[in-house]
Amino acid sequence: MADLQQQQTKGNGSDAAAMFWQWFVNNEHRFRGLGKTDSDQALVFLEELIGQMKPFNPWLKALAGPYSGKRYELIITADGDVALFCKVEELVARAPQLSNWKFTAHKPALGFEGIGVNMYGKKFSTDTTCFYPIIREEYPDEVAIVLTHVDYNEAEDDQFQAGGMIYLENGLGEENTATKIDHYETAGLPDPGSGIEVIPITKLPDYLNWREKEFVEKYESVHAQRPEESFTLLEAEDTDGKMMMVTIDMGFKDWALRPAFPWYLQVDISYDGNDGSGLPTGEQLDELHHLEEQIIQLLTANGNAWYVGHRTYDNLRNTFFYASEYKNSSQLMHHFVESVQSPHRILFSIRKDKYWQNMEMYFNVNAEE
Repeated sequence: MADLQQQQTKGNGSDAAAMFWQWFVNNEHRFRGLGKTDSDQALVFLEELIGQMKPFNPWLKALAGPYSGKRYELIITADGDVALFCKVEELVARAPQLSNWKFTAHKPALGFEGIGVNMYGKKFSTDTTCFYPIIREEYPDEVAIVLTHVDYNEAEDDQFQAGGMIYLENGLGEENTATKIDHYETAGLPDPGSGIEVIPITKLPDYLNWREKEFVEKYESVHAQRPEESFTLLEAEDTDGKMMMVTIDMGFKDWALRPAFPWYLQVDISYDGNDGSGLPTGEQLDELHHLEEQIIQLLTANGNAWYVGHRTYDNLRNTFFYASEYKNSSQLMHHFVESVQSPHRILFSIRKDKYWQNMEMYFNVNAEE
């Protein structure tokens, strides 16, 4: 569900983490000294804290507040961006031992009982929400749910989507919400004659755990032998006359084991070009191939990820991979981007795509057209 492309910082991550935690040790008393009504000052402290994290990673966020007794909690979060989860965990793992503080990676699961979220004048709670699964025969392993709300109206769907997602993160926790749900919608209660039975929202964690266990059991013993390579070159031209060059491995087109590699990882490498066509110069093309080969070897070496192809278009090389997990692939990419010496800007994103729907536009093209 996390879809943001992340720009990584160069330099020594360990040094940046140490510098952040040293700042925190020197300044945490400022937060503990605030009264319950000093919300503006608390916000100023958190904004400064987030600024101090930027040398380590510019995209992480933080929450802080009372925990229990005289202790406080600092939560480091990626706001649901799966590509950043390992950076959150890396930073928290470097945290010092402080008697007054608990440090937490990712927004924790609070459960749904007694927890409510108010957004846009709408209350999300066990009294107003339920859920039901969406089952599509063509995607049997997809975990898709509809979150219902008693006051739902289609005109304000964006608000129900946003409020519902915050509610799910509070109840399930940030990591579970991002990794266990493939597709999410909001709607009103189904019509009585529809045959759809809603399920109490408190049952959602059990449902997701059951679906995950079912999925793991189905694929954990599968020997994921990749299909024979069959790379095809596709060409197209946009309305502005810019060429798009795509190389795609058609061997994966009808591969039955796609769901065993549900994590779509896209690497984007920018280049200048020189003639307005959006295509690289010969020298830049060599540089792109060299970078891409390094990344392919890095991600596919242990058999946890497959290289599917790339697209060159509008001053950007997009390279496509599918992985069986996200953490190791993310760690490898973060390390690569933070350490590689290149004149090109390198970004990457990771999101769930269990049935490789992002590739269908290429798999279904007739190469002769």
